[in-house]
Amino acid sequence: MVGIDADLVREVMERLGCGLTLKKLPWARALLELRDGRVDMLSGAYRTPEREQYAYYSNVVGLVSPNILFIRRSDEAGFDPVGLRELLKSGFRLGAQINVSYSDEYNALVQNPDYEKNIQYVSRRESLWKMLARNRVDGVVASRLTGLYEIQALGLSGMITPSSMVVSNKPAFFVFSKASVSSEFVADFDRVLQAMVDDGTFAAIVNRYVCVTGDSWLAEAQVDTGACPLAIR
Repeated sequence: MVGIDADLVREVMERLGCGLTLKKLPWARALLELRDGRVDMLSGAYRTPEREQYAYYSNVVGLVSPNILFIRRSDEAGFDPVGLRELLKSGFRLGAQINVSYSDEYNALVQNPDYEKNIQYVSRRESLWKMLARNRVDGVVASRLTGLYEIQALGLSGMITPSSMVVSNKPAFFVFSKASVSSEFVADFDRVLQAMVDDGTFAAIVNRYVCVTGDSWLAEAQVDTGACPLAIR
């Protein structure tokens, strides 16, 4: 398994002297497995009151990549970033993952049948990118960095592009199951992850993935420290 979070966790666990098994699961199932202690940790989780009942949250935020709306390039010229509520009201077909919290506004909209009827749910985001490319949905919400990397890996960069519509700037966290992980371990994890931010390892791992996307948004986060440098705040 490859990816920014996977590589970050590998490095943290190596420094802690811990073993690691990585699993790829649909998000809804992963949350259930975390709640019941069959999975010890997840990455990319937004903070919600429900999840705080069964999960510890890491306190280290190395990089905040906004949740944005991705659309087809063919629709880019006429796209008006009016907001999720207005888009769904207009009949815009939004592709979403089951049980994913994209923003507070999204969480409220899915409770309203007038808006929820225009949301199509699947378990895996890879399926959403393909649905967007095939005109089965009109947009997909994802972390900017993750989305750019995934559509490039799928060979869809020529068909799908990030829009200017930011859905949420909230940070996403590593989370740990209260059923299987101690708060002391979470503190150790945070200590090592913060050390990686401070010593440049975090930025180096992120750069392995984001530099290949060529996204102009990344330039705003870069500093002059080498090839494709990324400032981690």
